[in-house]
Amino acid sequence: MIRLLTSVRDLDEAREAAAAGADFIDLKEPHAGALGALPATRVAAIVRELRMTYPGIPISATIGDLQPGDDAAIAYHAAVIGQCGVDYVKAGVSPGPGARDTLTRMRALPWKMVPVLLCDDGLDLTLVEHASELRFSAVMADTARKTGSLFNGVSLAVLDSMVQIARAHEVMVGLAGALRLEHVSRLRALAPDFAGFRSALCDGPRTGKLEGARVRALREQLTGVPACAAPHAQPVNQGVAA
Repeated sequence: MIRLLTSVRDLDEAREAAAAGADFIDLKEPHAGALGALPATRVAAIVRELRMTYPGIPISATIGDLQPGDDAAIAYHAAVIGQCGVDYVKAGVSPGPGARDTLTRMRALPWKMVPVLLCDDGLDLTLVEHASELRFSAVMADTARKTGSLFNGVSLAVLDSMVQIARAHEVMVGLAGALRLEHVSRLRALAPDFAGFRSALCDGPRTGKLEGARVRALREQLTGVPACAAPHAQPVNQGVAA
């Protein structure tokens, strides 16, 4: 079953997404770019509050759109976000001669790093292979430019190869990149472990407000399972003060 990763920018959106059945909560600031980072204080506050009512839901956060090959910046910003208590730290990896070394350095960091392979102009499967051999917790494909979807830049055959490579190494694999409802059938055919959405869940562009009803409807289409059956859809009862 494909799990739904929902990108949110604040606590209200995080709670709304969790209540609607999102399988992963992904913290990012869409106004700051494809992998725009939220301030660390906000990340920590969202994690703390969300754990109180939805303790089992995995939380990831991005570290920002950094310059390709700036491994020192990746390490620094990963530490800033990793210390906020998230389960996974996401960092973009652009294709190029230094990408393999960036992946190797990322794997040595003391956080559960998730490399996000940016593939607007095609996906390098050797990077997928390298990331999988390094045994990251997960590897993702995504786009830096949000003018077109992931499927505009990468063929179904290549994405299928990515899924199979990661699966052969028992590494979770995720697909994202301006995905819409019309892409669900292709996602179900590829069957990644999870799919990331933001644009399709907002009341306008990806910088708009996330709507729980859209999360619920998308999850049901993606998985074929009603959102009310999701393990995180019901908050923990915190009791009522006398």
